[in-house]
Amino acid sequence: MDKRNADMVTDRLLGINIDKYFMPSVANVIGTDLGRYKLIAKGVFACNPMHVGRDERLPVALYMEDEPAIVSPAYFMFEIIDRSILLPEYLMMWFRRAEFDRICWLKTDGSVRGGLSWDNLGRMELPVPSLDKQRTVVKAYQTITDRIALKRAINDN
Repeated sequence: MDKRNADMVTDRLLGINIDKYFMPSVANVIGTDLGRYKLIAKGVFACNPMHVGRDERLPVALYMEDEPAIVSPAYFMFEIIDRSILLPEYLMMWFRRAEFDRICWLKTDGSVRGGLSWDNLGRMELPVPSLDKQRTVVKAYQTITDRIALKRAINDN
């Protein structure tokens, strides 16, 4: 997936943090042609395969906003082909597992930064339960995540 921002749809540049969420980019883009950047839409994954060896984690995130944004041209972007088999939210949960990051780190190349190739990422296997089971797991995970966020907000007060 490689749709570029050639029509200058947006100038909202995002990066992916180590916790696997999109964040506003800190890159200096003054004078940069943002038309070369990749356009990301709702339901699409993006990942930065270049820092796995350094950070021992694969920065990958699922874009869930309605308005499009742009990401680095160096990022891989992909989406679920058949959502009747695999839910994007379930796959994102798998990506957040420490075990997934450990496997990514073991599969990095010999470059200075320790990058991960698209082929190596695509060859990784994961268990894919029934769609109903995926929905149940995603709902339980979201409930726990929401409660943690609420507790943090209460503690911050």
